[in-house]
Amino acid sequence: MSINDKQTMLIIESNENAIRNINGFLYIEQFIESLISHESVHVVIINLEGAEISDSLDDLEVIVDRDGSKFQVTLNNMLFARDRSGIVI
Repeated sequence: MSINDKQTMLIIESNENAIRNINGFLYIEQFIESLISHESVHVVIINLEGAEISDSLDDLEVIVDRDGSKFQVTLNNMLFARDRSGIVI
């Protein structure tokens, strides 16, 4: 997938999965849109503010409530995102 004319994102299979003939993409397929969205946000912020600020997004944490249980997760935890943005809101 090409993000822009200067950057390309590759999603590759792990060596371990290749050796074991396991299709790891089956496990992440449901998160591909969120992954692309998340990485696209990084690209935009890198271009506007620089890599250090963009990388710091991965360190921001929020508290989310799921079915009465509270979890402290990073802002970009795709498992807790409610939409395909890949961002916990």
